[in-house]
Amino acid sequence: MRILVVSQFFPPEPGAAQNRLGAFVSGLLDRGHTVTVICEQPNHPAGVFQPGFGRRPIVVERSGALTIRRLWVAASPRRTLVRRAAFYGSFAVGALAAVPAAGRHDVLLVSSPPLPPAVAAATAAWLRRLPLVLDVRDIWSIAIQAVDVHGRGRLLAAAERYERILFGSAARITATTRAFCEHIDRVVGRPIAEYLPNGASDALLALPDQPRPDGGPLVVGYAGNFGLLHRLDVVLEAADLLRSEDVRFLLVGDGPRGDDLRRERERRGLDAVELRPSVPADRLGALLMGCDVLLSPLGPAPALEAVIPSKTYDAMAVGRPVITSARGEAAALVTQNGCGLVVEPDDPAALAAAIRRLAADRSLARRLGAAGRAAAAAHARSRQIERLEAVLRAAARI
Repeated sequence: MRILVVSQFFPPEPGAAQNRLGAFVSGLLDRGHTVTVICEQPNHPAGVFQPGFGRRPIVVERSGALTIRRLWVAASPRRTLVRRAAFYGSFAVGALAAVPAAGRHDVLLVSSPPLPPAVAAATAAWLRRLPLVLDVRDIWSIAIQAVDVHGRGRLLAAAERYERILFGSAARITATTRAFCEHIDRVVGRPIAEYLPNGASDALLALPDQPRPDGGPLVVGYAGNFGLLHRLDVVLEAADLLRSEDVRFLLVGDGPRGDDLRRERERRGLDAVELRPSVPADRLGALLMGCDVLLSPLGPAPALEAVIPSKTYDAMAVGRPVITSARGEAAALVTQNGCGLVVEPDDPAALAAAIRRLAADRSLARRLGAAGRAAAAAHARSRQIERLEAVLRAAARI
């Protein structure tokens, strides 16, 4: 098949979306398909273009059966509402023009969120009568319900309207959780969604097991987006409760809450908490294995019960116990696989108690981590490629 992929975020940028789409593209190439990717010129998450990018409208890269067309976007390290709109909007406009210019393809695979570029790509697909497969990693209407933001009612109405248009225009849809699949089927009014979980990174699964030593402080790690949904302020509160104990925290990432978290760390005088910027994907494994325990927090909003953060799978892949402060599918994944501890969201005392328990019983931490690593192979991303290929073939009628 000749497959066209549109995803605003793509390697070498770090992040869950990039890891998922990068694995999909690699797997499809390995199966003999020709793939063209339309994405932004790398600037995520800092909003600053990586060296060699940002000076031309399009940067084209070719390697065998893979072509990548990287588009200029209105990137900015400042995350105001206007600048975010310009950031997503500029890629949406570029994608609308780039899809027809990419040549003939059998099927279009579009990643969402963000929502505006997905709608633009779907519009281009409709104009070209190109079958559309939508890969849904998060649902904007659910995310909006989970946060308290100005104008939430208007944003929610707009998101629901565009989701109806987008979902209804797709020939097939894949989604990362079963709850997302059920939501999509309700919106469309018929079964259309295929469960295709994030899964564990094959690169992380391939790393040799590296048990942590018993001595020294318990290192509690988090690697991911410093966003509104992840409630890292609760992690700082738990760190405050543990300030007299031999526990250290390493929070690695970037995002809209980054500056707030750094100010709060300084205000509380939390010397045991270290905040670092995101690392490239090839350094993620070493970072995660340098921790004794990994966090996968979410807020308490009912809408978030449909979400499974990809960092849960990452913790399983590297054999580290995960503490998830979540309900719904994320909590069920950890409980069913016996790979960590589940605590209530927004409860710093419960989070501190779970950390204290693992600090006092390193053998328990090792057993939970080993259970996660044993279960992770069944959730490997490479296992999803065959299912994705089948969905693409069905949409393209090949």
